[in-house]
Amino acid sequence: MDVLIRDALDADAPVTATLLTQLGYPSTTEQTADRIARWRSDPLSRVIVATLNERVVGVLAFHAIPFFERDGSRGRVVSLVVDENARGHGVGARLMSFIEAEARRLGCEDLELTSNRRRTGAHAFYKHLGFEDACHRSARFVRPLSESPG
Repeated sequence: MDVLIRDALDADAPVTATLLTQLGYPSTTEQTADRIARWRSDPLSRVIVATLNERVVGVLAFHAIPFFERDGSRGRVVSLVVDENARGHGVGARLMSFIEAEARRLGCEDLELTSNRRRTGAHAFYKHLGFEDACHRSARFVRPLSESPG
């Protein structure tokens, strides 16, 4: 079984929406098609898919974030999901390998991603790829813009 990686196409929106829904982010085909189009137009972003036997079984969205305080950039894997029926076939590893090369091409010094604490299987996968849980080094603060501060 050959895993192939390519840029996401408009035609990939239905299966990509299904994959995002599997990940816990319900999305419609229309929403996903719009996201693919917006990301495709950004030179610092990529949306790639993995195909197995010509069927899309994984998607990864990536963005290079330029530092302001110093030279360079950080690559951020914004979303990664492999169809639950295709896991264990190297799909996730191929997506990550591809995007690591792309991050280097864009001048990124490192890659980061976030993952819900309950996704322990994903954490083991990321650690296997050489990622470390860096939450002890810095805090992450989030505030919905729909709420007033204080």
